[in-house]
Amino acid sequence: MSENSNKIERIENEKLVELLGSIRSDNSEENMIAVLKEAAVARFLVPVDGTDGNYSFHAVSDSKGKKYMVVYCDSDSFEVAFENKKEPQNGVIAGFADLIDVVMSPKMDLSGFVINPGSEEVLFGKDMLKMIAAQMGIGGDGTAKVGEPDRYPPELKEALEGYLLIEPTVSDIWVRLMRENGTDRLIWLVVANAEGEGEPLKYTLENLRKYCLPYLDNMDAMVVSSNEDFAKQVIQNVKPFVSRKD
Repeated sequence: MSENSNKIERIENEKLVELLGSIRSDNSEENMIAVLKEAAVARFLVPVDGTDGNYSFHAVSDSKGKKYMVVYCDSDSFEVAFENKKEPQNGVIAGFADLIDVVMSPKMDLSGFVINPGSEEVLFGKDMLKMIAAQMGIGGDGTAKVGEPDRYPPELKEALEGYLLIEPTVSDIWVRLMRENGTDRLIWLVVANAEGEGEPLKYTLENLRKYCLPYLDNMDAMVVSSNEDFAKQVIQNVKPFVSRKD
């Protein structure tokens, strides 16, 4: 988690805020899955007291005495919650995997976390988080987990189609979302069916990475050749994101 103190980075998460609102009127399994998918790639604001390395997290208790860590999914909710406090509220930014790590820590007597308590108030219990952690590969062997993204950056497809028009050595491009196991770091994995080898291939892949970056919603990217064993596994039975039109 990264500390923000009084200079808190603004967090928006517009889609997640909208989905959390819909949960209040319709907590169907479909809506909960949509919330989960969005939350898994979001960053949150966590109110804390103390200093870096010696945090005290805020928590609320239910009628059975179970404690849930308090988190907020956007800056507006965070500010409203503490608008009557005399001193500015300190906070840290955390990814979904960070929240799971805190809840699962043997040192923490927590039963889960609650998003936006007092308003949307969506709760993630410990049992649910254990299943999510297993699916996300949190706490594993440090290898990457790759999968189909919930959505792609809106301008990426058109941009890559344009790239194929100007780069004759690349015929197909796959785009996947990669999460480093044990962290909440998400990056785009771009796999290219590119001609050549050695330095010329390396040059082509690096140029493709630079070309992609402005269209990746401020996320980083790793670009690899489709000939690599890792890439072959990732794109097996997966249709290319874009292909050269003959």
